[in-house]
Amino acid sequence: MKNIIIIAKVIVGARPNPFGMDGGLNIFKKSLSETLKEKLNQKLKEKNMDYKVHVDSTYDDLKNLIHDEDTLLLISPYIKDKADMECISKDNYYILSETEFNDGYVEDIITYLENKKR
Repeated sequence: MKNIIIIAKVIVGARPNPFGMDGGLNIFKKSLSETLKEKLNQKLKEKNMDYKVHVDSTYDDLKNLIHDEDTLLLISPYIKDKADMECISKDNYYILSETEFNDGYVEDIITYLENKKR
């Protein structure tokens, strides 16, 4: 099974603090990354694609999250300028649009995964 990891926050600053937007003001609603995870898992199951979606809560370096060439990191549009993507292959990450991250729109991600298989 291949892994997809949603990256919503990264560590930045001299005094390391998590940076990134992952939720709204309503504490009773799920985070944006959890909503995206559920919708993506549902669509992957419908399409019989062999992926498992996780949400990163470690804020570890991106290169440490990639365990093999099939791992895909979905990076929030709000941290793309702060995430250290130079150390990983372009094949191992996908930068989410605001619509994908905020609304859980997964069609373009599924298309990307289908094209990646070829």
